[in-house]
Amino acid sequence: MVPYHPQSIANAPFNSLQHLGFQRFMPHPRLRPWVQCYWIAQRDQPSNQSLSETVYPDAGSSLGLDFAGSELPDIRFNATKTAGKMVFTGSIHRIGIRFHPGGAFQLLGVEMSALDQDEFSADALALPDIEQLQYQLAEASEISRRLTLIDTWLLKRANITQAANGLVQQLLPRLMLAQEPIADLSSQLPISLRQLERKFQVEVGFSPAQVKQLHRIKLARALISQRPDQPLVQIGLDAGFYDQAHFIRQFQKLTKLTPNQYRLKKMSQKYNPMSS
Repeated sequence: MVPYHPQSIANAPFNSLQHLGFQRFMPHPRLRPWVQCYWIAQRDQPSNQSLSETVYPDAGSSLGLDFAGSELPDIRFNATKTAGKMVFTGSIHRIGIRFHPGGAFQLLGVEMSALDQDEFSADALALPDIEQLQYQLAEASEISRRLTLIDTWLLKRANITQAANGLVQQLLPRLMLAQEPIADLSSQLPISLRQLERKFQVEVGFSPAQVKQLHRIKLARALISQRPDQPLVQIGLDAGFYDQAHFIRQFQKLTKLTPNQYRLKKMSQKYNPMSS
């Protein structure tokens, strides 16, 4: 197999994270049905300074590797179900593996419906080869080498778990764009609606309807950041909400902010990126 060198991704939508030394990289092409990207946050900070970023659920999950605290990187798995904070204290040196919805199930064998909390240590995942990866990463100093090691590890995991571009992965793009009810969509599939919902709960941790809603809110957040001067009514329509009251209610339920409050917060961060 010809070695693949992870390629950097433009971070225009993530300019508010530049104070964290934030960068994104594409995974190996074979991993892309399940892995959205690798991300890096790297910056030296005074030991008494703490930075935080708000994290919103989008049905994806992450494996985070923290190199700042000990000889071996601390590895933690996160499956965010509610909005929360990612805190960075002191020197920052983290690598994250961002999985598409269902990606951690396919590559790591994690049944999302069995998780009773948002964050777990690597030991709790019971991956037999995770310790070897920790030692390999600790010995490598260059970012490119570490990303290549992660690529190699995930490709081996794909062989071990017999990862497949299954029904969930095939359905996600259509689900996120479809205006038709979930029941109508499922009627075109080889499984029943109940089986489809059960499959999503196990592999993703959310129902198809919840994934669709989370995607719409994620799209609305991105549009607010990209088009701060556009009327929020149009933002809601472009994100798939045809009822403005429903848009505001669902957006606030997830983010704890109205769309207008969220826009004001993002504008404030544009001029003061150190604010959380």
